[in-house]
Amino acid sequence: QMQDSKPQQQQKAILLDLFRTRNIATITIMSLLLWFFTSVGYFGLSLSTPNWHGNAYINCFLSAVIEVPAYVIAWLLLRSLPRRYSLSGTLFLGGGVVLFVQLVPADFNILSVGLVMVGKFGITAAFSMLYVYNVELYPTLVRNMAVGATSTASRLGSIIAPYFVYLGETSCISC
Repeated sequence: QMQDSKPQQQQKAILLDLFRTRNIATITIMSLLLWFFTSVGYFGLSLSTPNWHGNAYINCFLSAVIEVPAYVIAWLLLRSLPRRYSLSGTLFLGGGVVLFVQLVPADFNILSVGLVMVGKFGITAAFSMLYVYNVELYPTLVRNMAVGATSTASRLGSIIAPYFVYLGETSCISC
């Protein structure tokens, strides 16, 4: 027997569904913040490449080259370790090393550029893992909306990132 050719009524999801339950709301808020700050870190490091010590052209080249092994390692980590551990490990690597760069004296150009590259490696790997991790957190009904909302938060972070680069260039607050 043939069923009616009328399509079944599909449930419509709205943006507020990402905040309906406490669990989904917590996941959404944390994902929005994670995407925002990871994007600020990624684009902040990418845009500040000419400001690093040494030759600007070599720094730009190294900044681009370091992304290839970051994507390969991210793929291997996603295949072998749980998502939570691989993402948090790369975020701690990238953020910790970038914070540690501030303690390196200005005389050690190679060390500071090397540490920034390790930080860029970690943040690039984490940024690529966020797509896979974020999709798996949400139920099917709101998954596309959640990815869209977190991607919007990421783009807002990329809009603000150049201002963080500019803050690094100013040395006097009251000037």
